This record gives sequence, structure tokens and C-alpha cells, in this order.
Amino acid sequence: MKILWKKIRQLNIKRDINQTKMDFYSVLIPTILSTEIFKRNEDIRELVELFKVKISIKDYLYANRTALLARLIREIQECDEKNLEYNIKQFRKKTLSLIEEKGLINSSEVTEFINKYSRNKKVEINE
Repeated sequence: MKILWKKIRQLNIKRDINQTKMDFYSVLIPTILSTEIFKRNEDIRELVELFKVKISIKDYLYANRTALLARLIREIQECDEKNLEYNIKQFRKKTLSLIEEKGLINSSEVTEFINKYSRNKKVEINE
């Protein structure tokens, strides 16, 4: 999760709009599919409602993360530079706050596994 957090923080607008979109996809996909950030599919609605999209996202799409993700990618692909910049800012602000609130920045699967089965519970291993 720490790598995703770093990539989201580094996400910004570049001269080439297609490169910016590709960078946005690279962090949007694991974020939407993450069950650590969004426990329930309905929790994703908060994030998606912040985006400026041409067509509103229908309720049935929230039942399936991959279908929702496909719709979001299509919407981002059709965005102009102004809306893309707005969507990236909203995405960064919301997801970084969610990751920090849930304390997922410092956790990693290896660290959690070692700490769970360690004999010395006070020692934490960081990457």
C-alpha cells in the first residue's frame, strides 16, 4: 500500500495529456480494486461522485468493481485537460485522506505477517 500511496502523491498533470491519463489509470485501477481502501463497493460512491463526468454513473455499476472501473476509464479517456486536472486533484485529495485515516501507509503484507507471528510483539519491522 505504501507504493500506491507514493504513486498517488506523485500523480500530476504533464504536458502530454495521454501520458497523464496513463499515469492516472495506473493508480486508479489498484485503488478501486483495493478492498483495504474500500471495504464495500458502495464506499466507492464517495470517490466517484467527486469526479466530473459527462454521463452520470448508474447505481447498478456499484455492484461490480470491474464494470465501474471500465466506465470510469472510458470517462477519463473522453475528458478534456481541464476536467482531467480537476478529477486528478479530487482523486488525490480523497484517496490520500482515506489511506491515511485507515493507517495503510506504513503497513505491508510482509510486516503484518512478521508482526502477527513474531514472538516479540513489541518489535515492528518497516520497509
